[in-house]
Amino acid sequence: MKFTASLLKNGMIFYLTSVFLIACQPKDTIKNGRVLKDFKILTLENENILEDYVMIIGGDTILDILSEKEFHKRYNVPDSLVINGKGKYIMPSFHEMHAHLQPRNPNHKKYLRHYLAYGITDMRIMAGSEQLLSWKDSIGKGLILGPDLKVAGPLIDGEEPLWGKNHDGPVVSKVTKVDSIISDQEAKGYDLIKLYERLPKQVYFEFLKAAQERGIRLAGHIPFSLLSEPNRTELFNERSPSLEHFKNFGALVTKQDIRKTEQPDDLYYYGYELALDPDPIKIRKVVEEINSSKTWICPTSVLWRNSSDSLMIAEIIEGDPFQRLDNGLKNWWLSTRGNAKRNQDVNDLSELFLREMARQNVKLLVGTDFPNPFLVPGYSVHQEIHILAEMGYSNIEALKAATIYPALYWNEMEHKGYIRPGRIANLLILKQNPLEKIENTLTIEHVIHKGQFLQPRQLLE
Repeated sequence: MKFTASLLKNGMIFYLTSVFLIACQPKDTIKNGRVLKDFKILTLENENILEDYVMIIGGDTILDILSEKEFHKRYNVPDSLVINGKGKYIMPSFHEMHAHLQPRNPNHKKYLRHYLAYGITDMRIMAGSEQLLSWKDSIGKGLILGPDLKVAGPLIDGEEPLWGKNHDGPVVSKVTKVDSIISDQEAKGYDLIKLYERLPKQVYFEFLKAAQERGIRLAGHIPFSLLSEPNRTELFNERSPSLEHFKNFGALVTKQDIRKTEQPDDLYYYGYELALDPDPIKIRKVVEEINSSKTWICPTSVLWRNSSDSLMIAEIIEGDPFQRLDNGLKNWWLSTRGNAKRNQDVNDLSELFLREMARQNVKLLVGTDFPNPFLVPGYSVHQEIHILAEMGYSNIEALKAATIYPALYWNEMEHKGYIRPGRIANLLILKQNPLEKIENTLTIEHVIHKGQFLQPRQLLE
């Protein structure tokens, strides 16, 4: 009995001593950065919401995420560093995975700010130049305010390039040229290679082989040379580039007998005429191939939706975002209003593919193809997210296509993607929950870009 009482007494002394020592441990003092309290955190790992958690941002990084109870145990923080969210939402910021910028147009630096205003902190630029590489470097150094850029090299096409005299990239007809072109673009600092429609079949496959060996990303359109007798396993495999806009996909699913065409009418034949009579069974099989091969698709469905819907075109032209555009861009857009009927056929095909991809849970990348008509810089990224949800994707999958999957595509999950300590602080503060209603992506109160708090209204001025 005495032995037991002694043990109890000693145990109690040990317990009280431990509590005293823990209580006396000095707290960490946060002198810089921001402490975000009373926010609801959407990590997007699942649909769960972290409530009663505190996020600490220091420099450009999320330093910690912990419960309020644990936070008060561990940290001393001056009130001046605390931001009270009052129940607002935090989620990862967005990526624009297909856009074009024209450095010779001085207005395009302004459009970088517009992208930030709509919560886009990363962009994949799909036809590059050394001046765009300079912009990328200046943004990285904080000399220009804008999203972080990943820049494709100049477009690579075959003889008699699709854009004729406006083509300013390599023209390749021989496989022996492939390796030196990739070496040149890598040496200049481009992040990926962009392939175009008039490449010969063997040259196209040589680019795929060489890029895989070098570990550099590819993006592009399916070349016309592969479409007279389309082979799904040739088109969709581990070497495939990310494929953009569903461009030329009509040839893969048409009910027509495909005839081989030569320049210059192949663009309209493969791109528009063969989109007229899609076979749902062929669409299902193509999507199965895409899914099993894990080929990345950037549908840019908003490109076809906005340019084929006369009511949408009128609404965009009458809106404030249109008024913020430069006159050259406005005039170009207005001159294309007559293409709405032609683009409707491609839009219909795009929606058939998207509904089937949603059914098969295909991971997508959100992009728009700005500055094509009628794509408002930044805003149309939200439109694309909303279209994915409309086509059958869950809200969280539509959001992932603009947040998590781009980070996965770039192999940057250690730095971006889900909200976790150690990740770059690229975040959105929203007034309402986009998991409940996808249109709530537009309720942005603040954009956080590498730890810097930005106010959308000021960015649009």
